[in-house]
Amino acid sequence: MSSWGVPFVPKSGSVLVVVGICRISTTHQDPRSLADQEAYYRRWLQEHVTIAWTLEIIASQGSGENLERAEYLSLVERTAEFDLVLTEDLGRICRRVHAHVFCENAVDQQTRVIAINDHVDTAVEGWELSSYFAVMRHETYNKDTSKRIRRSLRNRFTQGGVVQCLPYGYLKPHPKATDAECSKDPAAERIYREWFERLEEKQTYAEIADWLNALGIPVGPYARNPRWTPELVAKVTHNPILKGERRRNVRMVDRINKSGRKRSIKAPPAELLTRHCPHLAFFEPAYYDGIIAMLRLRNDKYRRGKTGQDCRRNVSRRRTRWPGQHLRCGICGHQFVYGGHGQTHHLMCEGARRHRCWNGVTCDGPLMVQKVMSAIRNEIEGLDGFDEAFRSLVREEARAGMSGIVTEISQLDRQEGKLVRSIDHYAQAIGEFGTSVALLNSLREAETQLAELRFRRQRLRAEQTKQTPELPSADEWKKLAHAAFQEIETTSPAFARLMRELIPEIHVYPYRLIDGGLPVLRAKFMLNLMNFLPASSRLPGPAATFQSELTVDLFDKPQREQFREAVVAGMQSPGMTYKSLALQLRTHASVAQRAAQLQRLMNSAGVTDPYLPILMPIEGNAKYSRHRHSRFHFEPLAGYEVPNFPKADPQ
Repeated sequence: MSSWGVPFVPKSGSVLVVVGICRISTTHQDPRSLADQEAYYRRWLQEHVTIAWTLEIIASQGSGENLERAEYLSLVERTAEFDLVLTEDLGRICRRVHAHVFCENAVDQQTRVIAINDHVDTAVEGWELSSYFAVMRHETYNKDTSKRIRRSLRNRFTQGGVVQCLPYGYLKPHPKATDAECSKDPAAERIYREWFERLEEKQTYAEIADWLNALGIPVGPYARNPRWTPELVAKVTHNPILKGERRRNVRMVDRINKSGRKRSIKAPPAELLTRHCPHLAFFEPAYYDGIIAMLRLRNDKYRRGKTGQDCRRNVSRRRTRWPGQHLRCGICGHQFVYGGHGQTHHLMCEGARRHRCWNGVTCDGPLMVQKVMSAIRNEIEGLDGFDEAFRSLVREEARAGMSGIVTEISQLDRQEGKLVRSIDHYAQAIGEFGTSVALLNSLREAETQLAELRFRRQRLRAEQTKQTPELPSADEWKKLAHAAFQEIETTSPAFARLMRELIPEIHVYPYRLIDGGLPVLRAKFMLNLMNFLPASSRLPGPAATFQSELTVDLFDKPQREQFREAVVAGMQSPGMTYKSLALQLRTHASVAQRAAQLQRLMNSAGVTDPYLPILMPIEGNAKYSRHRHSRFHFEPLAGYEVPNFPKADPQ
C-alpha cells in the first residue's frame, strides 16, 4: 500500500511505467536543476512504490505557459503509454487551467497523475479541488512575481541602472554597468554620421545594411543575426539613445491565451520611462528628431496594415527595381506594377488589374530603361556652352529661389504655431477625458509633423547662409552626368534613387499606329539636369532653366515606321519601284509598300506623327477588353487630373 493512499497498479504487466516531468523556464536558470528534479523523482519512487518501475524523463527548457512546446505536445500524445505521470508540481507540466485539463484527459486514459508539492493525486477522490487551487495559486504567484520584478526594474532604471542591450557603437565595461559607466565607441562616430547622411539622400534601410556589411561593421554584442539586416538598421536608427535619451517600457509582453506564447505589444503611455544621457549622444536632438520625422513621413505610404490589418501578411518583401513604383497611368493616375498580363518584366496599370481602368497596355521594363537612358544621354550631349546672358538668367533665377526660401520659412513658422496649439489641445483633452486610440494617434501625428517641419526649416535656414554657387561649364556638367551613370547597375536601388531625383514623375499614355496594330505606350516626364550636380553646387529654387520636358517611346517601332521616311524620300526618284528600293534598304518590298501606305494615311489625316492617342477603351482585342468585365468600373485616383497627351514628336 502506498503512503499516498492508493496502491500503484500497472495497466498491463507487472512493471509500473512512469514518466517524470522536468522543466526550467529560462536560460538564466541552472541546467543542473533538471538533473536535481530527476534525482528527486527517483528517491520519491523508491520510497513510495513497492513494485518494479521504470522511469522515463521528459526534460525541457521554456515557459510553462507555452502550450506549443514540443515536449508538452509529445507528453499529451503519449499519455496513454504511461501508468503514472510524476511531477514536482502541476506548473512543471504547464500553466493555468490547462494543467487541470491535462489531468482530466489523463484520467480518461487511465493514467495516474501525481503532483508532489501540490498534493494532487488523480487516484484519490476529490483531486479536482486540489488541482483547481494549485492552478489558481501558481497563476497568482506568477502575477505577483512579475509585478515585483517590474517594480524593482523601474526603480533601478530611475537610478541609472538596467542597461541591458546597447546597439552598435557603445562600450559597456561590465554586465552590471550603469549609464554613467558606458561610453561611445570613437570609431562609430564616422559610421553613424555617414549612416544618417545616406538616410537624408533617401537610401533605404536595405542599402545601408549592404553598405555596413561591405565595410565589415559589427552588428553589436546583443544582435541575434551576425550580419546587418534592414530590420536591424531600422531598429538602431529609431533607437533614441543616438540622441542621448534612454527609454524603457516602450513595449511590453502580452500573453496569447490560446497558445500561451508571448508577444510584444506597445505599452501604455503611462508605463514609459525616460532618462537623458548626453554623453551617449551621437547627434543633436533636433537633428535626430528631424531625420526620424522625415523617415516616418517618407515611409508611411509604404506601411502595410495602415487600417490595422496587413493585407500583405506573410508575403515576402523585396526591393522593386526601377521603373517599378515610378510610372503612373496617364488615364487614371494609378501606379504601374510588375507582372503585366503574366509577364514578369512587364509593367501594367494597377487600376486596370483591379478593373478600375481600361488602359491594359503594358510596357517592357528593361526596354524602358534603355529608352529613357538614351533620351537622357541625348539631352546631356545637347548641352552647349553657357554665355554671360544665360548665366545672368540663372543667377536671377537663383535669387528668385532664395526669395522663395524666405517665403517658405515664413509659412513654416505659421504652421509651427498651429501645430503647437494642436498638440496642446490634444494633451489637454487626454488630461481631461483620459487616453484613447484616436487622441493618441492624432497627438503622435502632430508631433511627427512638428519635428519634420522644424527639421525642414533648419535645412532652409542653412540654405540661406550659403552663397550662390558658380555655374559649372557645359563640359564639366557632361562629365558629372556621365560619372553618375558610370558603373551603376540599372537594377540596383542606387540607380532607382538617381532616376527619381532626375525625373520626379513619369506619365505613360496608350498610342496606336494610324494604320492599326497593337497599342503601345509613350512616356512624358520632366528631366531636371540640376540634380546631376553635387548637393553643395545646386542652385536654390526650382531651377526651371535646367528642366526640360521629354517624350519617349517605350517600344521598338515596326519596320514600316522605321523605313517610312526613307521610302518616301526614295520613291521620289524617277523609275524607282518598291522592289528596287527594298533591295537598297535591305528589307522586303511588302515593308516598303506598307510604309508608303502609312504615309498616305498620315497625309489624309493631316498629321505628322504616325501614332495617334487612344482616348477610349480598346475594342477588338480580348487582351485589352477589361472594360467589358462585369466588375469593371472606371475609377481614377482620387484628385487625379488627366494631363495632356504628349503632342510633340518623340525624340
